[in-house]
Amino acid sequence: MQTKIGVVLLSGGLDSTVALWWAKKKGGYGEVHTLTFFYGSREERITRKVCEILAALSKVERQIFLELPWLGEFSIRSGATLVEGGDTPPKVSISMLEDKKIMKNASRSVWIPARNLCFVSIAASYAESIGGEAEIITGFNKEEAETFPDNSPIFIERMNALLEVSTIKAKVALRSPLIHLDKRGICALAKSLGVPVEYSNSCYDPAGITKNGEPIHCGLCESCARRKRAFLEAVGSDPTIYAHK
Repeated sequence: MQTKIGVVLLSGGLDSTVALWWAKKKGGYGEVHTLTFFYGSREERITRKVCEILAALSKVERQIFLELPWLGEFSIRSGATLVEGGDTPPKVSISMLEDKKIMKNASRSVWIPARNLCFVSIAASYAESIGGEAEIITGFNKEEAETFPDNSPIFIERMNALLEVSTIKAKVALRSPLIHLDKRGICALAKSLGVPVEYSNSCYDPAGITKNGEPIHCGLCESCARRKRAFLEAVGSDPTIYAHK
């Protein structure tokens, strides 16, 4: 009898890393595979190394990297600051995170055109090619859903409705175990699952990676600000290395 497969969309970020550990320890999957996409984002300087380390530590059964150059081209055309060739991502401090106007503008700046729609669709194609039953696992969460609609419960609900009528050779569903958690809750869950969070990368524009494989975060972008706040408030300390404190 074929076992259920968990297909984790692994960016190497905190959210997808915790989702990966959840899949391995709590998901009940016979196998866990990871998919990582490359489309020219600034963080790709270290993404492959980060994801290789995380996949090895979590002992996934299969790791796949996919190049999507066309998505990078679309992103540059749309003015996304998240990709190489675009403007620098806006600087955001912890104190700015509660300013809805600033956060709305910041999210629009880094927005990649229909990214999660593309990622889930490709993951569904991969899952269907395996056959049987599979769940696509993402790090979508409550906090990012406030500014990114493709991280929201309604996105998950509608994607699952779409998956029912877009796959016929396998039973494929989208699952987001962090959807009711903010970043603080995710950090707390990471601690309970024993996630080696020091190897995850949240930064939009990382400065590099240490010899030990720990990402060096810029410390200036929105994602770094959210990471700092979450660790300090949830567990009292932040294991992250920052180029700028």
